[in-house]
Amino acid sequence: MKIIDAKLQVVEVPLPHPFPSTWNPGNPETKLFVTIAEIITDDGIHGYGAACDSSQLLAGIWDTHIRPLVIGKEITQVEAINTGLVNASLYAYRPWCVEVAVWDALGKYANLPIYKMLGGVQDKVLAYASTGSLKSVEERVEDAERYIAEGFKMMKLRAHHDDPFEDVRIIAEIKKRVGDKLKIAVDANQGWFFTGKRSVAKWDLKKALNVCRAFEEIGIEWIEEPLYGYDFEGLAELRKRTTLHVAGGELNAQVHEYRDLIKHNCFDIYQMDVVLSGGFVQNRKVAAMAEAENKIYTPHTWTHGMGMAALHMAGAVSNCPFIEYCYDPPYWPYEVRDMMLTEPLVVDKDGYMALPQKPGLGVEINHELMDKYTVLRK
Repeated sequence: MKIIDAKLQVVEVPLPHPFPSTWNPGNPETKLFVTIAEIITDDGIHGYGAACDSSQLLAGIWDTHIRPLVIGKEITQVEAINTGLVNASLYAYRPWCVEVAVWDALGKYANLPIYKMLGGVQDKVLAYASTGSLKSVEERVEDAERYIAEGFKMMKLRAHHDDPFEDVRIIAEIKKRVGDKLKIAVDANQGWFFTGKRSVAKWDLKKALNVCRAFEEIGIEWIEEPLYGYDFEGLAELRKRTTLHVAGGELNAQVHEYRDLIKHNCFDIYQMDVVLSGGFVQNRKVAAMAEAENKIYTPHTWTHGMGMAALHMAGAVSNCPFIEYCYDPPYWPYEVRDMMLTEPLVVDKDGYMALPQKPGLGVEINHELMDKYTVLRK
């Protein structure tokens, strides 16, 4: 059960269509970035985890910080490895795919899926269709009809125009056209910003409050990331003054920041990400802290198929009623999102995602495709 090697593979797969994501305005994404961590044990087990970026920074500390951290440890020492990755994250951001790979190896050793080792609360989780671009009313109504036909009960739209009340107008019309057939949540993408080709106006507390009151009239389910992710006081004040549920936390880092978010009562819905923000160990702790305050924990998943490792966290805790399912055709169909897997992750006719029952993550990597587009190995 000892780890004898750790490998890194950086992959950049061309996308069939440029993806105009709202979080990187003016700079359409043209590649699927996948950074695969591989953990190898002395009894021949290979565990895998993957980040959603071309992680040259992680590659830069692989031989100096990652391999010395994990090699020689038992795969059961996930807490110690996670603590070491906290320190490694000070040198290279987001090394959590390494911890996911350790859990994958541990699950394969125990012959159990990860969610059963973490708690095993539910075997399926209700998914909501999460979009990542801005579209016209007609296009979104067409998307909504497809989501309904495929079993979804809720979709999440983006609010990212320069004038947020343009978003309100568009989403109000979509809600009017869709009616009660599909619930709608809204992501404002104000929690963090790319410094890319084009910037979008930032919301302050007054603007966020006015936008929330307009969305209250429409009847949306929640507003996500309405203010900067480290404006704890502003988020807490906004949450007190709106009737909407407030969600966020996808890129806050590690348990202490989430402790402060919870202490300030910033959110009703906490969206820590397994791959981006702390691995399974810290997500399990944050889910428990949220549960103690009667809050929802539902992991952020806007990455790729391996980032849906978060599905195991959703299945392991009792305060996760739904999970994000990144799905925005034609830019981001599940066939593109999951192209690193041999089989895509899909929802059933009632809109649920079944938890994988195979050991570990329960998915298989398409090594042939990943090898074809590999740009760096360590």
